Amino acid sequence: MGKYKIGGLEMEETNEISLQEIFMILWNKVWVIILCTLIGGVAAFGISAFVLDPTYTSRVSMYVNSNTERENTIANLNDINASQKLVSTYIEILKSDNVLSKVITETGFTYTPEQIRKMLTASAVNGTEIFEVKITTEDANEAAVIANTIAAVAPEEIIRVVKAGSVELIDEAVPATSPSSPNVLLNTIIGLMLGGVLSVLGVLVAEMLDNRIKTEDDLKKGYDFPILGTIPDLEDAATRIK
Repeated sequence: MGKYKIGGLEMEETNEISLQEIFMILWNKVWVIILCTLIGGVAAFGISAFVLDPTYTSRVSMYVNSNTERENTIANLNDINASQKLVSTYIEILKSDNVLSKVITETGFTYTPEQIRKMLTASAVNGTEIFEVKITTEDANEAAVIANTIAAVAPEEIIRVVKAGSVELIDEAVPATSPSSPNVLLNTIIGLMLGGVLSVLGVLVAEMLDNRIKTEDDLKKGYDFPILGTIPDLEDAATRIK
């Protein structure tokens, strides 16, 4: 809101806008908003389905046992706590160049240890002594082979380094039947939402930046002084006469 003078009179300019006016602005541009929303959804779908390469994830799960005495079949609380602490250590060992180099040798794949490390994620399962290793690549069969080879190679190397405990395989990896990424449906929904939000913001910003006086109501709303007269729309008047 600002003040200015016309002919010695101080006038007040008002820029306030009501919720009803916002609704009418958006309603008048509803087709623009719908079109932009659809464009966003179609673009996201097209990129996800036809541009981005799908990736597949295979996983193996292993159990960490800190007690190497096989005759002791009852796990006590100290053993469980020790196993949980060893999980993070074991995960770091299986990410080492030594382990991954052996995986490359066993599989015959032409990756480097660093490339496999980027494919690999490992974490404990809900704070238990079980940890899960995931391999994500563009080939489902390849991901399963690498994951299973890690599960075969890692235990021996872990025991060699730590010199305590053991690692037992729980579940082998199987080739994924569907890609883990991209999520076409989720990306399409996000694209629709972004298209809608950006179009609404664009319409409102464009309206706020438009200072043109288009109607008598615009003049009354924007400036606090009396209207002495209006110029008729001659084309509209001529049309009505015909």
